[in-house]
Amino acid sequence: MYGFFIKKNFCDGWDNMFSLLVPNLVILCVMAGFAALAYAVRDSMAAAMVIIFIAVIVVSILTLAYGDTAVKIANFSGSHIADYFKAVPGCIKDGALFGILNGVICAAAYICIPFYFSQKSLFSIFVGALFAWAVLFSLLALQWFVAVRSIMHNSFIKCIKKCFIIFFDNTGFSVFLAFYDLILFAFTILFLGLMPSSTGFTLAQVNALRLRLYKYDYLEAH
Repeated sequence: MYGFFIKKNFCDGWDNMFSLLVPNLVILCVMAGFAALAYAVRDSMAAAMVIIFIAVIVVSILTLAYGDTAVKIANFSGSHIADYFKAVPGCIKDGALFGILNGVICAAAYICIPFYFSQKSLFSIFVGALFAWAVLFSLLALQWFVAVRSIMHNSFIKCIKKCFIIFFDNTGFSVFLAFYDLILFAFTILFLGLMPSSTGFTLAQVNALRLRLYKYDYLEAH
C-alpha cells in the first residue's frame, strides 16, 4: 500500500507537471504580494498579523481550488489549467473557513502552549501537554480536509467530522502521510516553491484518500 501510493503519486505528478506548476506560480505570486504588504507595515505588529491571517485564508482558497483537478488526475482523467481557475469561486467559503480554522489552531498553539509550560506547576504542564497533543491530533486529522472536500463535496462541518473519523481509523497511515508531506516540503524548498508545493500536497492527499476508500469498499463488500 505505502509503496504503491509513493509510485502512483510520483507518476501522477510527473505526467501532470505543468498542471501542478501553474497554480503553484499563482500561489507564490499571491504570497509574495502579501509578504510585501506585511513588510510595508512591519512597524505595526497588529497590521502585519492581519495581513498574514488574510494571506493564510487566500492561500487556503487557492489550494482547495486545485482539489477537483487533483481528483481528475488521480482518476486518470485529463486535467486543464482553465478548470483550476473556474473552481476558485466555488471554494471561497470552505477555503476561507479552513484557513481561519488553521490560523486559529496555530495562533492558539503559539500562545497557549508556551504559556502553560512557563507556569512551572505540575497541573499547568499537564494542561500544556494535553493542549499540545490536541493540536497535533487536529493537524494530523485536518491534513485530510482538502481531499475529503474535493472527493466527497460535503459541507464544511461534515468534512471536518470525516477528517477526524479517517484519522482515528487510519492513524498509522495519517502519520505516514504527514512524514511524506515533510519530504515534499523539503523538495519544495529545494525547488524554490515551484514543485511540488501546494498542488503536490493536494495531489498526495487525494491519492492517499482514494487508497483508503478502497479499504472501506472492501470491508463493505465482505
